[in-house]
Order: sequence, then C-alpha cells, then structure tokens
Amino acid sequence: MAVSRAIDVSANSPMKLRLGMKLSFGLLTGIYMATGISALVVGGYFLGTKKYTRQTIIVTDNVLRSLIAAGVYIILNALVGIIGALSPLKRKNMIVAYIWLVAIAILVETGVGLWLWSRTLDINDLYGHNWRNLWSDRIKREFQDQGTCCGYLGPQDSPVLDSEFCKDQNAYGCMISVQQYAQNYLAYIYTCLFCFVFVDVAALLSGMVLLVIRNDEERWRWSRANAIFKSMKKLASSATLNGDMQEYRILSANTSEKK
Repeated sequence: MAVSRAIDVSANSPMKLRLGMKLSFGLLTGIYMATGISALVVGGYFLGTKKYTRQTIIVTDNVLRSLIAAGVYIILNALVGIIGALSPLKRKNMIVAYIWLVAIAILVETGVGLWLWSRTLDINDLYGHNWRNLWSDRIKREFQDQGTCCGYLGPQDSPVLDSEFCKDQNAYGCMISVQQYAQNYLAYIYTCLFCFVFVDVAALLSGMVLLVIRNDEERWRWSRANAIFKSMKKLASSATLNGDMQEYRILSANTSEKK
C-alpha cells in the first residue's frame, strides 16, 4: 500500500503542473527562430541586390554576410533549445548550451548596434568615399533624382552626368540627401536590432526558467525514488519480521506437542 501510494503521487510532478511553461518556451523559441530566418532572408536579399537598391549601400557587404551568419546561428541555436525542451530531464546539457548561445547572441547583436552607431560619427567621410569609389551609377543616379542634386559635394564630385539635375552646373551636391536617407534608414535598423535583442532576452529568460523547473523535477523524482526505496525496505523488513514470528510460533507449537 505504501509503495502504490508513493507511485500514485507522480501525477503531481512539477513538470506536469507547469506544462504551460514548456509551451511558453516553445512559443518564444519559435519567435526567436523567426528572427533568425528573417535575418537570413533579409541579408541574402540585400546582398543579392546591392547594386540596384539604395537600402543596401547603408551597410557594407561584411555586415550583410554577418547578418546571414547570425541568421544561421540563431536558427541552429533555436533547434538546440527545442530538442532539449522535448526531453529536458535527459538533455540538460542542451538546455544549458541553448541559454549560453542566446546570451552570446545578445552580446553580438548589441555589439553590432554599437558598431553601426559608431559609423554615424564619421558619416560624411564614410559615404563620400563610398560615393566616389564603391557605389554604382544606378544608385548614385537614384540619389540625384530623388534629392534633385548632382554629385556628392557638387556637379564636379563624381556625378552621373546623364541625370537631368546635372545639367545645371550650380546644382547642390547630394551629401545632405545621402545623410538624411542614411539616418532615417539606420533608425529602422536600430529598431530592428532592439526588437531582436528584446526577443533574445525573452528567449533567454524562458530557457532559464525551464532549466530551473527541470532541476526541480529531477530533485522531485529523486525524492520520490528515495521514498519508494524506503517504503519497499520497510515492507521487506516487516515481511521478514512476520515470517520470523510465524516460524517461532510453529516451532513453539511443535515443542509443546512433544511435551
């Protein structure tokens, strides 16, 4: 009876009571993976269209490649967390690895944000060099047409002459137009990075909570196993004592009959 009672209370397992936490972890990890997929898609798209759209010239090829690498990293990290959460008692190391990998992702994304911010401190020289040496005529023409300007500092500074705004040799340069566009676009990038970091922190906290619950479950099972072992030992001792008493009674009865 004591053994069956100890086994019956397994329905009150902490992990079963907190199944909602596992579902929350799965949801947040899914969102975390979605950020990785979006980073992979956006990085690949911009890297493939870098000569045709103004958005791509705000960041360098290295940043776009880093974005693709970060997307792959996040997807693999999320898979580690999902696999670990499917059987947390057996895969504690995977949950711990997931937590550490998310923490590293937070540090990297924060570092990228700071690096992008540092680039804006010398924005004139940066985009002036890019205009003169790196950007295609198609992109420069788009800036000239959208900003009604010619060249970077003026019509004599690397212009695209077939633009209608370069017909006037007294036209303004596109430096202000480039700066305004870059600042507005960088604001979107900062917002996305902030959202990514927010999701990462939520995923990190959910992983830590899952690990705590997993450890509680493990301790609970050890205590249950210990209780069952003690109950079985007690039952075995009682059975042995009852057997000895019965044997003693039989022996006493036989002795009395002989007398």
